[in-house]
Amino acid sequence: MDGWWESVLSAARTETVLVVTALWVLLIAALSKGRARETAFNSTLLGLLIAAAVALASFGQSAEAVLDGSVMLRLDNFAIAFHLLLTLGALLALGLSWEYLREQGWLRRFSEYCALLLLACVGGMLLVSATDLVVVFLAIDTLSLALYVLTGYASDRPYPTEAALKYLVLGAMASAFLIYGIAFVYGAAGTTNLVTLSTTALQQPRLLMIGLGLLVVGLAFKIALVPFHQWAPDAYDGALTPIAAFMATAPKAVAVAALFRVLALGFGAAPLQTVWSGALSAIAVLTMTLANLAALPQRNLKRMLAYSSIAHAGYMLLGVLALNEAGATALVVYGFAYTVMTVGAFGVLQLVERSDGAPAALDDVVGLAHRSPALGWAMLIFMASLTGIPFTAGFWAKFAVFRAALEAGYLWLVIVAVINSVVSAFYYLRAAMVMFAQAPTEWTRPIMPWRIGWGIVAVCALGVVLLGLMPTGIWQMGLSVAMAR
Repeated sequence: MDGWWESVLSAARTETVLVVTALWVLLIAALSKGRARETAFNSTLLGLLIAAAVALASFGQSAEAVLDGSVMLRLDNFAIAFHLLLTLGALLALGLSWEYLREQGWLRRFSEYCALLLLACVGGMLLVSATDLVVVFLAIDTLSLALYVLTGYASDRPYPTEAALKYLVLGAMASAFLIYGIAFVYGAAGTTNLVTLSTTALQQPRLLMIGLGLLVVGLAFKIALVPFHQWAPDAYDGALTPIAAFMATAPKAVAVAALFRVLALGFGAAPLQTVWSGALSAIAVLTMTLANLAALPQRNLKRMLAYSSIAHAGYMLLGVLALNEAGATALVVYGFAYTVMTVGAFGVLQLVERSDGAPAALDDVVGLAHRSPALGWAMLIFMASLTGIPFTAGFWAKFAVFRAALEAGYLWLVIVAVINSVVSAFYYLRAAMVMFAQAPTEWTRPIMPWRIGWGIVAVCALGVVLLGLMPTGIWQMGLSVAMAR
């Protein structure tokens, strides 16, 4: 048993840092009766930075947590890249949160807020490292439970409470699909371990297919793929903007990466892959197409970004369908680029959000670039990148998944994705251009003078530009992931 704990601590070193930080934050909250808010902020920031440093130092050093001869967790470059992505997303969300919550008067429970953010990261890290379906279930529920509570953090307002309730109910249904699918897989193969499953002679192949279908449905709910996306627009719209920014980015990319690992490790054999690839291709087409069409008429910019996040999940599925080294590289490139540009866009909306939490609509940002050219240009950069215009981070992200899909023979799916990217340009660029097209009106929102919020938007805009002009670094990380997969 001692060897088991040693292997767990070795394979879950980044998660250990964050769990210790979360416990420390809760301890100082209890000792100070919730008044040590700056200490909670600084401790969370330090914990995330240490976790990122541990993850960076772990590149090239694989480790496994083994129980009774079965690998339960695998720390490899693929997992480490998404550990870094989660810490990046949490750092950006934390930066957006401090001044926003202080202005709204919601710092009373800030220590709990920080602890939940850290535990959401722990769940996501375990999810992408999991090589056993039971660990997948426990990890995804750890991630989801933290996000349910964070969604309803502003409990004195009706919209966050409603959003959290919808998210909880549909999330619980997704968990039911997931656990039922695991039961079917165990009944068919006698194991829930993905490594063992790939080498097991099946006695009940039909039972396994039912289990796989239920697993995909459960994960599709968590990723918000069409037609399992109903909760996402309401949850993102109702949640506080920093939480919506976090939910829509790093956890979503990590869930897609977990789907990739589950299918590659346990269900990558030719007969099984033929079946699930057809179903997943149809889901990808539905997700990209219906989400972009639903985003077109949106006047509420936060809701537009919610549908945008659903559409981008459809693009990421191309990397999953490829199930090759190029697909692994593409998911890493897409995850980092998508997180930076989407958090930046949410950050812009947060800077013009009303004190009652009402999200900005198109009419509320007319002429905003004339009041603040920097904010207008930042929004234009984010929208251009989300569209996939060349020399932005979003261009290389889409290039990566399209190339991976082409190598795997999905030419028709790439054509559908390109058409959808063209459609998305209408609502993305419309959101930016209304800021430049006219002079400000009486409805144009004032801009908040939050220094950290402005800093996060500036960092994201710079990241989008640098990743677009000099993508070598992110490509090298992606390639190291592919070589070690």
